[in-house]
Amino acid sequence: MHIQHIEAIYGRPTAIVLMACRVYLETASMESFMDYVGNSQVDWKEVIRLCRAHRIRPTAYRVLLKVSPPAPWAEMLKKELQKLTMQSMDKARETTRLIGLLLAEGITVFPYKGVAFSKRFYGEIGLRESGDIDLIIRPSDLPAINEALKKDGYLPEEEDYQQFLGWERFTRAHRGYNLQKLDRQDLPVHLELHWRIIYDYFGVGKFDNEFSFQASDQLQVYDKTVPVQDNYQQFKYLYLHHSLHDGHGYLKTALDIAMGLKSLNLTKEDYSNQPVIREITETFSLPVAVHASNQLFATTFELPTDYPTDKTLGKLLENTLMERSKRPDELGKNFFSYFHFHTSLIRKRALFYPEKRRKMVFYYRNLAHFFHPNFIDYRIFRPKSMLAYRLIWIIRPIRHFFLPTDPLRRDMRSEERALLQEIKQKSN
Repeated sequence: MHIQHIEAIYGRPTAIVLMACRVYLETASMESFMDYVGNSQVDWKEVIRLCRAHRIRPTAYRVLLKVSPPAPWAEMLKKELQKLTMQSMDKARETTRLIGLLLAEGITVFPYKGVAFSKRFYGEIGLRESGDIDLIIRPSDLPAINEALKKDGYLPEEEDYQQFLGWERFTRAHRGYNLQKLDRQDLPVHLELHWRIIYDYFGVGKFDNEFSFQASDQLQVYDKTVPVQDNYQQFKYLYLHHSLHDGHGYLKTALDIAMGLKSLNLTKEDYSNQPVIREITETFSLPVAVHASNQLFATTFELPTDYPTDKTLGKLLENTLMERSKRPDELGKNFFSYFHFHTSLIRKRALFYPEKRRKMVFYYRNLAHFFHPNFIDYRIFRPKSMLAYRLIWIIRPIRHFFLPTDPLRRDMRSEERALLQEIKQKSN
């Protein structure tokens, strides 16, 4: 995709952000980027907003600072970059501390995304924007992990809901468990524990949806060593998270995939010969994401010999570049906003199912999941028995019409503030 083509369709700020990614990936020169930026006036406010929305600030800001933005934008970029770097370092230290704490309890645990992906595929901890700490665990270990983390100062976000369901039913129905605490600067640390790669209702079929618990390597993070799986497994986890959960909806997902591909350096034969790559190629359309990377970032990653180009590529590129151009305040909080947001996300996810039959199964399972209660329904209705809880399957669609879930979860902020206040009181 020529940069002038990007500018004509998506606007000059998007073209600048994308070209900054190309410079970082070394598919465009710094000189050509400086010439492009200097050709006409730059809306720096919108460029920065897009970097935040696409969650690529650590990489994009480093490139943007080299073109000497005018005041006050240069100072803003420097301060934000410094803050992000410090946050990444703090998350890395906390990740390794938590892994050490749980390993000392005899619990097997691995880093997921975050520090592991940053170190292995970006080369540095501070080059990838990350909001949470993610760990891979066995579901059978969750009760013991929950108690250990509560003693450490973490508070579960959904413990009331889990206690109602029981550990076994909860881990069967979910793929993760969330906790929070405050760091040394009184900022929230959000911890996610994962025991399944993607939700079962995504229609995985024969796909292996379990994490590997084979430590094939050791990762050095500051003065700590943590166990990690091999690069193919880590790439698989991240690719599925970004495609099926995020719908390839912003540049961070595409950049992560590109950095993974750059490190793996796949050949045409790997798509059929390497077991992990073959699995996600045949089951979840990996080649279309590789082709999208080549179009977005001007990379030259190999594609399978028999790869057919179809309309999926165009939709994927549009999803990546267009969605984050919308401002959050343009998204309403009523039922129709909720319905549009989630049906749009389902359509994006469906792009990664190459077989029509599996695509239809995916749509069916998403429809069935629409009736499935979650912790929000539990807290609204507070059922006293499992029979009353099962009645929510009938009530939930009606509830969404009158009390829709906020697509951006803005309505959860008051609950999060209350939880953080509780954490602060307990720590005092």
